Amino acid sequence: MNIETRKNEGIKMSLIGIFINFILFVAKLSVGIMANSIAMKADAINNLSDFASAIILLISFYISSRPADQEHPFGHARFEYIASTIVSMIIVFIGFQLGSSSLGKINNPEIVKTDIFFYIVFILSIIVKSYLYYRYKKESKKLDSPILMATAKDSFSDIISTAGLFVSILFGQFFNKAVDGYIGFLISIFIVYTGISILFKTSNRLLGVKADSKLRNEIKQFIRDHDGIYGVHDLIIHDYGVQNYFASVHVEVNAADDIKVSHELIDHIEREVAFKFHINIVLHMDPIDLHDDKKDQIQSELVAILEQIDSHISMHDFRILADGDQNKIIFDLKVRDGCKLSNQEIRQKITEEAHQIAPQYTCYMDIDRNYEVDIAKVPFKQDIKKK
Repeated sequence: MNIETRKNEGIKMSLIGIFINFILFVAKLSVGIMANSIAMKADAINNLSDFASAIILLISFYISSRPADQEHPFGHARFEYIASTIVSMIIVFIGFQLGSSSLGKINNPEIVKTDIFFYIVFILSIIVKSYLYYRYKKESKKLDSPILMATAKDSFSDIISTAGLFVSILFGQFFNKAVDGYIGFLISIFIVYTGISILFKTSNRLLGVKADSKLRNEIKQFIRDHDGIYGVHDLIIHDYGVQNYFASVHVEVNAADDIKVSHELIDHIEREVAFKFHINIVLHMDPIDLHDDKKDQIQSELVAILEQIDSHISMHDFRILADGDQNKIIFDLKVRDGCKLSNQEIRQKITEEAHQIAPQYTCYMDIDRNYEVDIAKVPFKQDIKKK
């Protein structure tokens, strides 16, 4: 779905929310004043806050769809995360307000006077809010919109709140006992929890979270399937908002191939990834020697050693370099979640084991752990002499 279509769909849902919540606010406030019902008036104020949330939703789709500019080179799509945070804070505020008024009702219970219009408004409110919840949730999945999902959860909390108040008022009418304060307080806890859960989720997106593993695997496999690519690693995906991703990845190519040919291949893959996954990606070439028996032997032995040390550690970017009179082994280690060894322990173990198979080489290794790279030189001979 292109950005313009997504914006128009989002604006349509915003206008539906604005219209419905305003009508509910006017209807509930009118009935609440006529029936002198604090519960109905409070529910009307809740719909007024939903009306404000729908306006925020409208503004969000306008701003987040704006193209990149000089001050915001990665676009404005992250504004949707900010708007979701605002909506979540409104939900939390409404929850605390309901909790406060419910405590007041517990201390001063009162049977609510009702009439037929009172019940009609309550029932219609639940039906309409259920429709809004269904539409918001459906469109949030279709548009991959965090703020629409937040608004859907807000509508669901409204359904629970209104239904709870309706049941408590019915209970009071039939059994002459006011329980709306207790039910309202329980509902307020649920609403606050909903708001906080949305706040944490959107805050994580703003801070930056690991990309979906399925997407990562699909991209790596897609690149790996191209002739001339012998390995893919260090894929990093940056989330700058819905449908606005930037990525970088290292790919291994044959060092013996013409650099122009390899460069053309890289450019071709970048364009294909952008078209297929809608991700702006930069590929970094790592040339590897495919016909060095000595390198292959040392690499295979080190891989076996790594498997014995910890299965959560893998190796890539392995190469041997002759620098003057110094021979170097250079490689990167990827440490996945689950490895309990520290970087220092990993270095020490590899140093001790690798010295047995390659005492004449100086080893340089970079350790990648959740995108934090620990770069250090590990000279085998010097470490062994210090012991």
